[in-house]
Amino acid sequence: MDIIFHGLHEGDEVLNSVQCALTLLQERYRIQRFREMHLSVTLVDEAGQDVELVDSLTDHVYSVLDVCRDYHEGLRRIGPPGLKLVIDNTR
Repeated sequence: MDIIFHGLHEGDEVLNSVQCALTLLQERYRIQRFREMHLSVTLVDEAGQDVELVDSLTDHVYSVLDVCRDYHEGLRRIGPPGLKLVIDNTR
């Protein structure tokens, strides 16, 4: 199932909208668990320009952010511990 939010959204609004959609599924349809959720977003800065997360040392663009609930579930952690992402929109 895809859940699609059209248009431009502010940070807190996005969090609330995702929570409301998942709560609706839980309460109305008695969905108890969710697996393999994919969220595709276009990041936008304060000026309304699209931005990408870029490693300032390698210029590698981060297009995937893996979020793991528990590292003991057999999922491997991507990247070294403490990896920090830098927004570089000066190009």
